[in-house]
Amino acid sequence: MQGIIEVTASDELLNALESNRIAYWSAYGRAKGSTLIATPEIIWFYTGIQVPLFNGVLSAKLKPNDVRVTLDNLQAKIVEQRAPALWWIGPRTTPDNLGSLLEQYGLQPAWELPGMAIDLEAVEDQPKTISNFTIEKVSSVETQALWARICAVGTGFPDRVTEDVARLEATLTDPEYKAQHRYVGFLNGTPVATSALVVDSGIAGIYAVATIPEARRQGIGRMMTVMPLLEARQLGYRVGVLQASPMGFPIYKAIGFQDVCSSTMLD
Repeated sequence: MQGIIEVTASDELLNALESNRIAYWSAYGRAKGSTLIATPEIIWFYTGIQVPLFNGVLSAKLKPNDVRVTLDNLQAKIVEQRAPALWWIGPRTTPDNLGSLLEQYGLQPAWELPGMAIDLEAVEDQPKTISNFTIEKVSSVETQALWARICAVGTGFPDRVTEDVARLEATLTDPEYKAQHRYVGFLNGTPVATSALVVDSGIAGIYAVATIPEARRQGIGRMMTVMPLLEARQLGYRVGVLQASPMGFPIYKAIGFQDVCSSTMLD
């Protein structure tokens, strides 16, 4: 088991960031009806959900001659279940030109996401409160499904897949998933926001920070990020990480996160 990473300048941070991300997403590959393939060369998962984030390659350490075969295998799964998929290209991906090779084979860049990190000692101890806003931990199958619905709406997933995502989330029961932490934010008793915390590979990863459109611009996203970071600090972790969406980037910068790497997603 990897020890706690003490500082954001650690040489092990980028490896840990990738491993933490894999821990979050691969839990979906172990859900009922899903597929997870994990070898030293490739880690990919497929849920069949009609959103690219829920299918694809999480890690690739391939030889150039193996890229086309791996791509063809994934494309066969896409054709079979007709759900789109992504390739994550990060700082530890090999070969170094994997993104270019995939573009030659017909894939296109979908998103560029900065990887960010923060020293947890720098996180504010008492974030600004919001009137009638509370945060609760997910603790049952019913709240797992609720978390997924709010996250789907806040992220902007199509309405037609929201219930599919909720059903998928409610099937996650493996030990790796149980080791994760999910949070729902309530405003005046109504669920409006989500986030997740993954303590893995010596760091604390923040995921699924989402607020429904009607509740935005009140500081809720900031609170849904800071509270899990404070919990991670209480658990003994020293570094927090995340991959920032364009909407969340200025919030994370204001909290104190700094860019440490970049990931490209191709579909």
